[in-house]
Amino acid sequence: MAMKTWNVRVHLKTGSMHLGQVGEESEEFARSAALSKFGIPEDEDTDPNRRGIRADDDFDVSPA
Repeated sequence: MAMKTWNVRVHLKTGSMHLGQVGEESEEFARSAALSKFGIPEDEDTDPNRRGIRADDDFDVSPA
């Protein structure tokens, strides 16, 4: 499979926010890469303005 670039968006109560991009071969791998790159561990979640994916957030990836 060829590497693709995927856009990552998190969906919040205030609307959707583009977080950035990841490069992976499939949507499944892109979702894992997005969590690895943009995930905020609960023990580090001290700033409510920090951009990223929290444990209860919905997010998606789409081809760039």
